[in-house]
Amino acid sequence: MFKLNIVLFVTLIGALTMLLLPSIAYAACEDDGAYGQTCVFEKDFEIEKNVRLQGDSIWKDKITNVKEGQLIEFRIRVKNIGEVDADNMEMKDILPNELERTGGAELTEEWDDFLVDEENTFIIQARIKSIEFDRADNFEKCVVNKAELRHEGNLEGSDTATVCYGEEIITELPKTGPLSTELMSIFGFASTGIGLFLKRRK
Repeated sequence: MFKLNIVLFVTLIGALTMLLLPSIAYAACEDDGAYGQTCVFEKDFEIEKNVRLQGDSIWKDKITNVKEGQLIEFRIRVKNIGEVDADNMEMKDILPNELERTGGAELTEEWDDFLVDEENTFIIQARIKSIEFDRADNFEKCVVNKAELRHEGNLEGSDTATVCYGEEIITELPKTGPLSTELMSIFGFASTGIGLFLKRRK
């Protein structure tokens, strides 16, 4: 009975220890012989970038027909999908020359203690520079905004979002309604009459 109580006590202590200790990431380990084992922990990250006009509910890879003065929002989401926490993280947004930042996150963000499975979200507000619209009418232009994720200075991934803008003018097409049809009928009858008149004279 005494031995059984010792076994139960040891089992209980082991279970409590596993619950109270912080979670440990398991890695691939290799035996180094006399020097023991060398374990390699994988560091891996994800980055995703989207764009929308302020007020829209849906984030997209590309927005079109942006007008002068409209506020654009870029969302950059980064996630630690590796096996260990990470320090010395950097997100850098490369804003095209045609755009200017108006608020939100900074174009460069740095942070430490990036935990496993943690996700950080940065939203940058921008707009198209007014000078971009000082050109001939009926134009369209697209620019690409790129975001990069680095760990300890090494590039870990990047993603882009596209913004298209312009001043399109719709040219009025010839009318195709009832009035136009009537005019065509009158022209047809007149042509037929002239043809018959010339034939009789011959």
